[in-house]
Amino acid sequence: LGLERDALGSWLRGHVEGGLWLTCQRCLNAFEWHADFDVELRLVHSEAEEARVLEDADPYRVEDDQLPLAEIVEDEVLLALPMMPRCNECAEATAQAAALDEQDAEPEAVEKRPNPFAQLLKK
Repeated sequence: LGLERDALGSWLRGHVEGGLWLTCQRCLNAFEWHADFDVELRLVHSEAEEARVLEDADPYRVEDDQLPLAEIVEDEVLLALPMMPRCNECAEATAQAAALDEQDAEPEAVEKRPNPFAQLLKK
């Protein structure tokens, strides 16, 4: 991680890479998940500044001129974790099952249903 300053303000930028052991939510076996992501946080000093930059960047409010780097990295890793961790074998099996379900779906049945809003669209 490093601190940078540009015309927009101060930034905490860097890269996080490493491995974590997670439990597959399908087979319940442990597997290693490889974390590999960038961190880019705009450093702000007030709620007003935080609200102003929220649309353009991920703000991080600095208090007492200190940056708790360990906490920041921990929060970023928690945000990057998959919602439903799956090992490679289970992820492939799930993708194959979804592809088969999509092939078996009857598109005609969906097309035949009348639109409940059709009367509203008529003028």
